[in-house]
Amino acid sequence: MKAEQRHKLKQNDFALRVASATEVLAANRDRIVIGVVAVVAVVLIASAYQWWSGRTDAKAESLLAIAMQTYDSPIVPAPTVPGATQQAGTFPTEQARNEAALAAFQQVIDQYPSTQAGTAARYHHAASLAAMGRYADAEKGFQATIDAAGNDLYTAAAKMGQAETLIAAGQFDKGLPILETLAADRDGMLPVDGVLMELARGYQKAGKTAEARTTFKRIVDEFPDSLFVPQARTELTKLG
Repeated sequence: MKAEQRHKLKQNDFALRVASATEVLAANRDRIVIGVVAVVAVVLIASAYQWWSGRTDAKAESLLAIAMQTYDSPIVPAPTVPGATQQAGTFPTEQARNEAALAAFQQVIDQYPSTQAGTAARYHHAASLAAMGRYADAEKGFQATIDAAGNDLYTAAAKMGQAETLIAAGQFDKGLPILETLAADRDGMLPVDGVLMELARGYQKAGKTAEARTTFKRIVDEFPDSLFVPQARTELTKLG
């Protein structure tokens, strides 16, 4: 086929398409206008949601930052001078600081439950409970973090926290399997040598000396550059 003929066919085809489109527009003008309006509305709604979501995330993160600041506040003994007040940004006891942190994290959870900051607040809220020895509440808090986080770092960290809490509460049959699973996940979010260290300590608390010795040795043999190696060697020496 000659180039000129192909060009004419393309022109005719284009003309037919334009004519057909014109007829469709004329016949369906109202529906098309409605459709365009609907598309514009969807775009506006999506833009508004992104703007609102961004503002929500920013507010949630700001509130979380305040809670974290409380969580990390220094402990300064209460003043003994008559009329003196507690230094701003400090707490007289660890218990007082933990109570304040719990309230601050709970505020983030209540106001922004579906944000990443809300998930982080759940984790730190549970960690605060564990630090206070409220193991049953802490275990539930870590589980709530796992349920809300999906498959990310907070899921893995919450599982570790949950296991440590269960072990601290003497529930070795529940806590140790969690650590064993985390330690077996070479591609997981947590460093395996750190998980093995907690697992070995868990075995020690459970009175499983042979398992503890084997796990400490794994750290030394499999992770020679790990920061946990000196501790693992010390524990191996104690175990004999």
